[in-house]
Amino acid sequence: MEIGNRRIVVRYVGIMLAGYTVWVGLYFLTAWIGEVRGPAFDAVLAWDAEIPFLAGFQPVYVLCYVITFGVFFISTEPRFLNRAFLTLISANVFAFAFFALFPVQGPERTAFASDGSVLHQLTALIYSVDSRYNALPSLHVANPWIVVMLAFSKRGISLRSIVFLIMALAISLATLFVKQHFILDGVAGIILAFLSSIVSGKFDGSKIRS
Repeated sequence: MEIGNRRIVVRYVGIMLAGYTVWVGLYFLTAWIGEVRGPAFDAVLAWDAEIPFLAGFQPVYVLCYVITFGVFFISTEPRFLNRAFLTLISANVFAFAFFALFPVQGPERTAFASDGSVLHQLTALIYSVDSRYNALPSLHVANPWIVVMLAFSKRGISLRSIVFLIMALAISLATLFVKQHFILDGVAGIILAFLSSIVSGKFDGSKIRS
């Protein structure tokens, strides 16, 4: 990577890390709003009850928090990164607004007999800090699919695009198997990713100062 591009990446990584700080604040704020207001409606389907709890999917689920950094493996061009950030920010702002206005409760936490394994400890940790009211649309699903759409729009059918596609599919399934989301949450997340990508695709990223 050239020195100029390296500096650009460092700058954008810093922006993304700062964005995550804001994200965490909004997450707990909307979680508190959900606790106060209660669920606006029920998103559970009959099929959700047929999905088993599989602790083995926890490491896959955790990938949803780091896959957004995948944009830097797609391209380091400022114009592309501007578009990528616009897509991620618009999708997340819409989702948090929806969480505040229409809190939707996620699955009840599955009771399981902990065997002391790393997977069960990871499950207990995630359950202890995660809110059930930031469920629909699922950002755990939306963000990976945004990365997928950015990859295919920039690189077409390539190895990197396919890797991100496999990761997004795996993460989407993991949100169901670790009982973090219902099916409708994930579907709404994919729709949000698709619409955000379409809107940002009409934007000329070069108009933002890098």
